[in-house]
Amino acid sequence: MKKLNTMIATGAALVSLSAATLAGPATVFADGTGQIGGGAGAYQVKNLTKNTAYASSATADACDELQYSVRLHNSGFVAVNNINVVATLPSAASTTNTSVMTATYTDGVVPSTTASVTVTLPSAQNISFENGSTKLYDGNGALVKSLDDGITGQGVNLGSLNGSTTEYVNFKAKVNCPTPTPTPTPTPTPKPSTPAATTLPNTGAGDVAAVVAIATVAGAFGYRRFLSRRLAA
Repeated sequence: MKKLNTMIATGAALVSLSAATLAGPATVFADGTGQIGGGAGAYQVKNLTKNTAYASSATADACDELQYSVRLHNSGFVAVNNINVVATLPSAASTTNTSVMTATYTDGVVPSTTASVTVTLPSAQNISFENGSTKLYDGNGALVKSLDDGITGQGVNLGSLNGSTTEYVNFKAKVNCPTPTPTPTPTPTPKPSTPAATTLPNTGAGDVAAVVAIATVAGAFGYRRFLSRRLAA
């Protein structure tokens, strides 16, 4: 009888162990619920003009082109749905421009994830979104499709993301190019007017000789008249 009781107790223990073992997958399923991860790699920026690498911050100058990248990694085994990605670009000119990305979705452990990046400028400038630059890439960097221009407004909807899958949303922006102040053209100083040249009589050798000849003839003619009048008297 004692041996029978021992066997029954052992059987009950085995049943309990089996039940606990069967209960294990429930925990796995709970952990497997979809979730888009955050952290430093969730949102990055790089300076395309200076050909820098992606990072959580970047430096830029006026007129530089930037590219922002949102990493959407579903670490669970179940898809998340209705993913909407929004990124802010402050409209005020500043030497420190911080962009905040928020990805919201359904059917995940948490309903959203948020991250930010900062661009530092040597002078206060705006950073403006480039129309037509928003694109969706798969985990290998291959283009999936082009997206609408709403990522800096109401956001872009990506639909679903399967479990253990990564996708990227990239878009471009440009640092404002200030209009250079035109250099004024100097007004030329007026030059004093040159007085009209006075025409001087020609006193060349030919004219002097002519004058002398005329005077000589006139003198001779006058002397003859004087002699004629004197002899007649």
